[in-house]
Amino acid sequence: MKNFFDPQNPVSALLRCVATLVFTFWCQVSIGQILPEAATHFKVNRFEMTMNVGDDFLTRVETILEMQALTEQGSVMIGKYAQSYEKDVETLEVSEAYTLKPDGRKIPVSQEGMQLQSGVASPGAGASMPNTQVLQVTFPNVQKRDRVVLRLVRNMLVLPLDGWYSTGTYFPPTLEYESVRVRIVAPPQFAVRLGGSAFESKREEVGGKVEWTIEGSTGAKVMDAQAIDVLRVWPYIVASSFLTHEEVVRAYSAKSNAKAIVSEDVKKLAETITEGLDDPRAKARALFDWVRHNIRYVAVYLGVGGWVPHDVDWILKNRYGDCKDQALLLQVLLESAGVKAVPVLINSDTHYTLPALPAVGVSFNHAILYIPQWNLFVDPTAANTPFGELPWQDQDKPVAVALNEGAKLMRTPAGTADANVVSSNAVWKIATNGNATVDLKINATGLAATEMQDRLQQIPGGMGSVAVQKVIEESGFKGRGFVQYPKVQRDVLQQTVAMQLELRDVLADRDAGTINPNPFLSALPIYVRSQYNYATVAREYAIPCTPFTVHEEFELIFDPAFKVARVPSNLELENESGVHFNARYKLEGQTLKGSRTLVTSLEGNICSPEIYAKRKPTFDLITQHLRSSVLYQQ
Repeated sequence: MKNFFDPQNPVSALLRCVATLVFTFWCQVSIGQILPEAATHFKVNRFEMTMNVGDDFLTRVETILEMQALTEQGSVMIGKYAQSYEKDVETLEVSEAYTLKPDGRKIPVSQEGMQLQSGVASPGAGASMPNTQVLQVTFPNVQKRDRVVLRLVRNMLVLPLDGWYSTGTYFPPTLEYESVRVRIVAPPQFAVRLGGSAFESKREEVGGKVEWTIEGSTGAKVMDAQAIDVLRVWPYIVASSFLTHEEVVRAYSAKSNAKAIVSEDVKKLAETITEGLDDPRAKARALFDWVRHNIRYVAVYLGVGGWVPHDVDWILKNRYGDCKDQALLLQVLLESAGVKAVPVLINSDTHYTLPALPAVGVSFNHAILYIPQWNLFVDPTAANTPFGELPWQDQDKPVAVALNEGAKLMRTPAGTADANVVSSNAVWKIATNGNATVDLKINATGLAATEMQDRLQQIPGGMGSVAVQKVIEESGFKGRGFVQYPKVQRDVLQQTVAMQLELRDVLADRDAGTINPNPFLSALPIYVRSQYNYATVAREYAIPCTPFTVHEEFELIFDPAFKVARVPSNLELENESGVHFNARYKLEGQTLKGSRTLVTSLEGNICSPEIYAKRKPTFDLITQHLRSSVLYQQ
């Protein structure tokens, strides 16, 4: 199983900006919408697919793809096409490839125009596939208004899991598909489902088999930024020999459990790791920690290796493996300690719902474990997430669990606003010359602390002051600063950071003007910008809405020569969709004391377009309020 996308998380954006002090110091804020740029340069004139599914579900697929360049840049974009396949699992042949000129001339692709690359190698945690073949077709003499035509034939040799063949074709709105036609001939137990409203289908029974004909077209359109759960909206065609996702996890667990052998070496290792521990949960924690700290995540897939783990002895010998390998090893170690754990399939991308039928690479792309006696999901690949917690990308996800009494669809727990908190305290002392000193303390708990720890550990030794200097410069200020934080302890869901800053020219005008109540590294405005685009009137897609609490307290201490003429008004807002905002300001002599708290709570980690619409008026008011300023003169 392979991880194709990284989920977008507003909390990560917040922590990158507020407390990370790491390298780029860049804050990714939500933009309104994404234009379908590719559709400006080329379109798909014809997409045809014919699938012949055998009684053993081994399948022959013939695909015809015709694309047209609308601009000169488009001719470059469609002039080269690459397609990969796993040579031990399938074959791929090009039966026809040519450039089609407007006058009808066909210029065939030469032998030199078809290059075959063996193997895909990736550094770090990227997937490496030594048996993968990448076929690259380079079309000759492609210019504006030309078309390229490619006919591919793919034959399946081996199924990824016993009895399971599936395919999914998705049509993102970044391109226009002028004509789509899919024909599927398969045994009666094979199923086909459509998503979106772009296609019409016809089903007929012919000679003991069922034939589906699916036709339609899709247009390009503007897409929401930060879109997740796109399969709720995108048109798609999915076909599968399994009718349910439970069937997939049953077939997967059969392969995995066959290798879940508790050998004498495994027993001895488990005893060594848990020595001196009597409590089963403490033993489980120790075993989990050992796997995540000692087995390096490396994904190397051979044949159907995307679905079948290595042997336990192989994993222990090499001290590395992918998600299936780490889950299997932890499973047998837990079994040795008397704790039962079962395999779980999950999608760690930005999919929060399952398609109508199980589809390879879409339904699931990651393996974790479930411990029934504690109703607990654990992910040993999350090296920086302690036992009992799931990383953001695993939270609030549909999962297929291979329980002993039968496979079952469940959902992983979502985050809570009480558990994930970032709080800050800032004391500003503003001098008559417009300079200021700042003492800033930030504290994070829950997975917010884990995120902060990730960032802090990326700061090279002795480079803390350089990091703070970069933060100051990126924020448009001049000055210097220092940072302090306790040693990162990965098993503690709490992290603090303290900064002392000396800033120059904080005030735009020393004599009179305005200043934000908490102008520098204010966590709350950053969080609002990172998770919410207040300018977008409505959305078609869901967005990430991780339950979270941001609390900040601040003091602005003005020199006695200043006169503070106005401070912001207090404000409290409550929204039925789980938003609570409270801002309080009090002027005591030359000191403005303030506090602001934003709580976003929801039964889940995503906001549908409907929830977005309910929250928008409240966030509009919050955003407006956060632009409030303190008026001063001297």
